[in-house]
Amino acid sequence: MVPSSRTLPPATRLAYGAPIFAIAYPLFFLQFYFLKFATDVLLLSPAIVGALFALARVWDAVNGPLVGSFSDRSRSRFGRRRPFLIAALPLLVLGFAAIWSVPRALTGPLEIAWIAASLFLFYTAFDLYALPHAALGAELSSDSHERTRLFAVRQMSFTIGILLAFAAIQRAMTATDPQRAAAELALPAVVACALVLLIPPLCLREPRAGAVPGGPGIASAFRDVVSTRAARLLLLVWFVENAGFGAVGTMGPYLSEYVLRRPDMVGLLSGSYVVAGVLSIPVWVRISRSAGKRDTWLAAMALAAFSFGGLWFVGPGDARLALALLALAGCATGCGGVLSSALLADVIDADERRTGERKEGVYSAAMTLVLKLGTSLATAASGVVLTAMGFVPNVEQSAASLLGIRFLFAGLPFLGFVLGILVFRNFPDGAPPPTTAGAQGPVHSLT
Repeated sequence: MVPSSRTLPPATRLAYGAPIFAIAYPLFFLQFYFLKFATDVLLLSPAIVGALFALARVWDAVNGPLVGSFSDRSRSRFGRRRPFLIAALPLLVLGFAAIWSVPRALTGPLEIAWIAASLFLFYTAFDLYALPHAALGAELSSDSHERTRLFAVRQMSFTIGILLAFAAIQRAMTATDPQRAAAELALPAVVACALVLLIPPLCLREPRAGAVPGGPGIASAFRDVVSTRAARLLLLVWFVENAGFGAVGTMGPYLSEYVLRRPDMVGLLSGSYVVAGVLSIPVWVRISRSAGKRDTWLAAMALAAFSFGGLWFVGPGDARLALALLALAGCATGCGGVLSSALLADVIDADERRTGERKEGVYSAAMTLVLKLGTSLATAASGVVLTAMGFVPNVEQSAASLLGIRFLFAGLPFLGFVLGILVFRNFPDGAPPPTTAGAQGPVHSLT
């Protein structure tokens, strides 16, 4: 199946990208609040919560590739992707609601078992929706800049979902009964999200499948992914960027409450980061068209490293400085979410030239797995570091504990972006030309 090279109408870009805030909201509400909720409200050990997230990532390493490969190779009268999008929604509702509705009567191993089962159900549903959706975006057009515009809409909506998640976190943190507030927020919010997420499968027509299969099997498909140099570089950079982002999101409530001593500002701090990211996306799209995707992303990573380096030095009374630096960091990280997806579509085109197969689902599974590995391993590391540095909830923190929070919030992202710059400067610049199924010829430099 060869994607169309035509310009996509605005209605198609909106139907594809605009609803995606509804998958970002539950993901990041969970990702960025559950550690603090579990330690300060459920009174679980940070190390136990970190271990649960690490186990969920092990499951992702199995489930994500399977979903991506199955969606590449599936055939139905409704298309390859849409049946997955619809099937995911009831599981998404059930899993997310269960995470925040732990029965108060459960304690010890039973409580941990409930949380673990809920996490696994939620992340399974997330993969069932997010991977086919990302794959569909790479199929809708073969024009490199048009796909950048398409993924820009998706990333803007995705970032708005993060903003909504932070707003919900602020409400839950300041509630008299945070456990009850989280449960009351969860069910109506995720039901509304599921209704919004029906828009892409109901309103978009998938490109007609042609003679290009998704590969003979999952093992063969992933061999093609790891044998592609550009894919390896892209995945590594995406991992380090999301590890830094995951640490920021997870530690934001801790920084607000224990470092700045302004728990009332957690929503405003995160809002400055997210809103700046949304507003910057059209600028990065325009710059990338003239400067190239690689060099544009390298400049954005340098700006992000500078911003997070500055955040190391904030303390009580520095709320305005923190707001300014987070806004600058948000501007910088708005770039990667768009260009990573656009570059991935270019890599998929190059892979098709080499193998004669279209494997959007498998490549999207690899990118999504790396995103969740980066953010969740940052969460797991945060639990370990907080425990090691002597964190005690709901009291004034020791100097060692504050150092741990600073490292996780500012130092880890700074190091991640510096590493990303060193790795990504070796990425081949330029996009491959559109190819036809099974086309023969020299392998493009992206492979």
